[in-house]
Amino acid sequence: MKTFILSSLALAVATLLPGGVTALPHGKRQSENGFVKINEDGTGFTRNDENYTIRGANYWQGINLGADEAWGGDRERMERELKQLADMGVNNVRIMAASEGPDDQPYRMRPSLMYKPGEYREPIFEGLDYLLDAIDRNGMTAVMTMNNFWHWSGGFGQYVAWVTGNETIPYPNIADDWDTFTAYAAQFYNNSEIAPKAQEIFKNHIKTVITRKNTVNGRIYGEDPAIMSWQLANEPQDGPATWFVEIGSYMKELAPNHLVSAGLESKNDHFDYLRAHDNEFIDYSTCHLWVENRGVYDPADESTFKPSIEYGLEFLEKTSAWAKELGKPHILEEFGMARDAFLKPDNLTFKYDPETPTSHKDEFYGTLFNQIVDYAKEGKMSGSNFWAYGGEGRSTDYPTKYGMVWLGDPPHEPRGWYSVYDKDTTVQVISDYNANLEKLE
Repeated sequence: MKTFILSSLALAVATLLPGGVTALPHGKRQSENGFVKINEDGTGFTRNDENYTIRGANYWQGINLGADEAWGGDRERMERELKQLADMGVNNVRIMAASEGPDDQPYRMRPSLMYKPGEYREPIFEGLDYLLDAIDRNGMTAVMTMNNFWHWSGGFGQYVAWVTGNETIPYPNIADDWDTFTAYAAQFYNNSEIAPKAQEIFKNHIKTVITRKNTVNGRIYGEDPAIMSWQLANEPQDGPATWFVEIGSYMKELAPNHLVSAGLESKNDHFDYLRAHDNEFIDYSTCHLWVENRGVYDPADESTFKPSIEYGLEFLEKTSAWAKELGKPHILEEFGMARDAFLKPDNLTFKYDPETPTSHKDEFYGTLFNQIVDYAKEGKMSGSNFWAYGGEGRSTDYPTKYGMVWLGDPPHEPRGWYSVYDKDTTVQVISDYNANLEKLE
């Protein structure tokens, strides 16, 4: 892991950004380098003809933290947290570049970026401007997630509601059967009466974002090397193969120097994996690993931990083999584990307490990391993005005036479920992994 010591001179010449945010120099601006590309044998990435492994984090909330304080943001916190990530060796962050209103709906990121079709809140867009510029200044790249199958940012369900004029979205409770909502949201691309209009609105959003001029540094998003890839959506479920081609090719047309990714969990079967990834417009493949959500792990039952480790390693083995067969780089772009609820199994809130230890999480992360480093040496994987950095936030924080507590846990989930905080022992596990992965570059 590279570290950078700030001299008194560096402190003296720290950049003062609009709004009074002081940005200390750290690392090398990504914009001084070229775009991230696929290497010659298709197994990984390069930047300036050098190997580029993905030492990443999910930091989806950055768009709102980057907004002005009057709009619920905290730019100084965002700056500190990106610096913390850079100090951990992180070189890539997966962020939201979309959120949909109206803001009176539950389980949402608020304020939203697009509150009506084609109508945007400029202060939230400026939050994304600040975020991208800070990512650049910290020597990182960004994965720009442009939509969401799930409801915590508005996503597919909101598009369906806009097209149908029906504001009654069948939101799932975290403990409920999600099938009704999944069927509703999937109409975004598989209902012939809804999909054409929904895709028109979506394409207009894609064009608006890719052609935007950053108000902080003046760069057009579609020409900014700080952006590694445009991602169609977060976890699109059972999407038609034609949709991945249609949207992937549209992104490529608007931003030909950038990579494009699907955002798939790859949790189902080989057919589902190929449906999303087996086309010329999706440059690399992704998988998401959630042992508790898939019923493998119970954080209150210590006996489920070993099977969870085994499940995770088997999942990486299976999905990396699919990617190898397809000839594309592969990234574990989401994974997480709750805090040690087994220490107090009768206390239902213990796993969300910031003071609860993370021994299971640390071992789970470390085991997966070791496997990823080994696979990277063999050209079978190219890195990962842990879920998700909560930084200085805590589950006990007081909400903003918009009702938001910005952690690594989206608004529909219990606060503190999967967040990695800046003082967690997990930080050292991540730092060690990033240092080992960086040695391969």
